[in-house]
Amino acid sequence: MTELGDVTLPTSSDRLEPADTPCRELLRAATQGPHERLHLHGGFSIVKDGTITLAGYRALLVRLYGFYLPFERAVGVDDIRTQWLASDLAWLGTNSLALSCVPLCADFPLYDCPERRLGALYVVEGSALGGRQLARSLETLLGANSREGRHFFVGRGSGTGAAWSGFLDRLATVGPEPAGRVALVSAAVETFELFETWLGGWSDIT
Repeated sequence: MTELGDVTLPTSSDRLEPADTPCRELLRAATQGPHERLHLHGGFSIVKDGTITLAGYRALLVRLYGFYLPFERAVGVDDIRTQWLASDLAWLGTNSLALSCVPLCADFPLYDCPERRLGALYVVEGSALGGRQLARSLETLLGANSREGRHFFVGRGSGTGAAWSGFLDRLATVGPEPAGRVALVSAAVETFELFETWLGGWSDIT
């Protein structure tokens, strides 16, 4: 057996029981701890309750940019979230030189198979579901009826649900073989924990 935080996973020689448990349920159970803690994250909490300052909001976006730029490269996906963050930071007054000096997360695990890439993407695709609520909470700070300064949290807007459904369809292609499921879940846990650790330094940014 393999232990990851509070989650014990079968190794490739063990069997996940029951074998037909949907991958979505496996991922939800394995990442429940860091997922719940991120809901309580200081930056996200003050965005949600409408008390974040412009300086605090900029610091949060800078930290997110430092994660998503290398993450999207590591997983090998389009840099759409990096572009959203860059656009938001530019609107807030961060120039290209300052953006090029943002500290980047450098501790990503290998995403060396389709299952591990899907596990990593579960973290970011799932987080997009709550982004629109956070975008609405920014109206007091940034104004209403605009995407300016909050492209990252608005994300795909009305297309967010369809994107999530499409991702779940991809998850459903992962077979019952233990090796693939272990790869899927372990990558999700590792990525969630790295994301949580990285965001812990958001308020140190000036």
